[in-house]
Amino acid sequence: MSPHQPSIFHDPSWSTPWQSTDFASDFPPDETIGQRYKRQHVRPDWESVPRFLSFESRKMGGWPWGWAIYRTSYTHTSDEDWARAIEKLDQACLNDLTSYENAWIRRGCSNVGMIRDGYRNVIFDDPALEGASVATIRTKHLEWVKSHGLTFSGGTPRLDYCLFLDDRCVRSILASAEPMQLARVQPDLLYVPYEPGAMVGYVNFIDSCFDPEDPDNDSGEFYQGMVRVHLDCLFRFASSCENLIEGMQEWGDYGMDYPDTHMVYTDGWSSTIELKGMFLSSPDRKVKRTASVTEDEYIERQG
Repeated sequence: MSPHQPSIFHDPSWSTPWQSTDFASDFPPDETIGQRYKRQHVRPDWESVPRFLSFESRKMGGWPWGWAIYRTSYTHTSDEDWARAIEKLDQACLNDLTSYENAWIRRGCSNVGMIRDGYRNVIFDDPALEGASVATIRTKHLEWVKSHGLTFSGGTPRLDYCLFLDDRCVRSILASAEPMQLARVQPDLLYVPYEPGAMVGYVNFIDSCFDPEDPDNDSGEFYQGMVRVHLDCLFRFASSCENLIEGMQEWGDYGMDYPDTHMVYTDGWSSTIELKGMFLSSPDRKVKRTASVTEDEYIERQG
């Protein structure tokens, strides 16, 4: 991509280009990355912006930020259920962001609202993807990234990790509890709480940086390039993508003695191994959960 190309990311699937709602003067549509950096660099208020805002807004393809979401469930998922799943996913991501907004406000950070304002996803809704494999979606995603003249492994959430929403994942999202409705900004609140006994779902993320054909791949024998993230960790995972490019996570064969039955769960900062059968889990600030249920157990409880 030319360094003179406008810095605002746009995907043809969007009917209208992204435009900042409350901070239009901060994101001129024709400004280049270099121009934005120079302008921000001399502004006193940008000395104390959250790191996520500073990093992503200066990355090609990084702003607006968000995810690339691939739907692979059609036969067993109605369009109404799909729309509801996306609504709940967005709600979960932005509720997780609330915890960070509160922390940034406590620390005196500036321009905190720009991050919520800059959230926008690219959704691939094509019935031809029904039942598509992880390998198929990874290939499609890499082709899409390249079609924009962009590259992955740069710490950009939408490019480095795409969401793979299959039948079971959609059901998990739909079954997930919603957080309590509170005022958005409460600086003393450490995290957005859930009702006692609530359970949250998960999403699948495909690792764009993983190449199963690479002979020098050191990710481990059993790692297939996909991880799961609890719904209440979505922004935490996004905020860690910058660090993940350093390759500090052990997502390979650590603890994966039974790859057919176990799965890596991560929040980007830490990871653990859980049974693939885990359908919902207790909300927590840690990736290792204290309680969980399988889908059969969930259905039995509903009956």
